[in-house]
Amino acid sequence: MSKIDLNEVTDKIANQVKLKGFNKSMKVKTLLGLYNYGKRTEEITTIITELLADRNVVLNPSIMKLGETWQLMWDDRVYLSLREECVFKINEPKSVLSIDLNREDWFNKLLIRNFRNEREVETKFIIPLLSYLGYFENDRYDGMPVEAYHGSKKTRLETDFALFNIENEIVEKQVLLVVEAKMEKTSGKCFDLVSAQKQLKSYAIWFSCSFGLVTDSKIIQVLDLMAPINGMKIIFECKREELKDRFTELYSLISKEKLTNFYETKMR
Repeated sequence: MSKIDLNEVTDKIANQVKLKGFNKSMKVKTLLGLYNYGKRTEEITTIITELLADRNVVLNPSIMKLGETWQLMWDDRVYLSLREECVFKINEPKSVLSIDLNREDWFNKLLIRNFRNEREVETKFIIPLLSYLGYFENDRYDGMPVEAYHGSKKTRLETDFALFNIENEIVEKQVLLVVEAKMEKTSGKCFDLVSAQKQLKSYAIWFSCSFGLVTDSKIIQVLDLMAPINGMKIIFECKREELKDRFTELYSLISKEKLTNFYETKMR
C-alpha cells in the first residue's frame, strides 16, 4: 500500500465540503479508501475523525465504534458538513405540548426531592426527564463507551447516557444527545458543572453529537457542543424550581422530535 499524505487528503475533502455549500455524503468504505485504508480499526477511525474535526468538518453519524459494535457498516453512508453554531427557535407556544398530568405531578414533587448520590440523579431525575422529552427506554444507551486513540495510546470513555431514535431509519445510528449526571450538593457551592461540560466536550467529536445535557437535578444545562467559538456554548440553563415553567423551552431544544428533525436535515 503506497504512502499518502493524510493532511493533504483531509484538506481536499474539507475544501470539497466548503465548496459544495451543503452536506456531502459518501459510503464509509469510500471515505476510508480516500485515506488508502483497506480495513477499519478504532485507531484509523479516530485519525480520520480528528483530522476532519481540525478542519471544522463533522461526520454524521459517527464512524467510530460506539459500544461494542460498529454503528455503520461498510456500505452505509456518512454525511460531512461544516461545523456551525446551532440556532434553534425557542420559547415556542405552550400549545406545542399537550397537558400531561403525570408530568405536572412529577414537576411539583421535584421541589421537595433530594437525591442522595449520582445514581439517584440518573435514575430518579434524568430518566424521567428524558421520557418527558419523548425518548423511549430503547432509545437510551446507558453507559455507552467509545474507544479512541491519543497518538498510540488507547483511551476508553463512557457517557452516562446516549440518546437515539431507533425507530427512524434516517437517523437511527446517530447519537442525538449525550447526558452527564453529577451528584446533587445540599450545601455550599453548586456542583462543578465544568467537569461535566469537559466530559461531554471530549465525547462530542467522536460521537458526532452536537448537543449535551448536564445536571445534578438542581441545575440543568444544555450545551451546543459544536459551537465554533471555544467549541462549546451553553444554550439553556435553569434551576430545578424553574423547570416546570421552562419545560416547553427545553423541549423545543432537545426533545427527540426536535433533534431528529435537526439531524435529518444533515442526512439528506
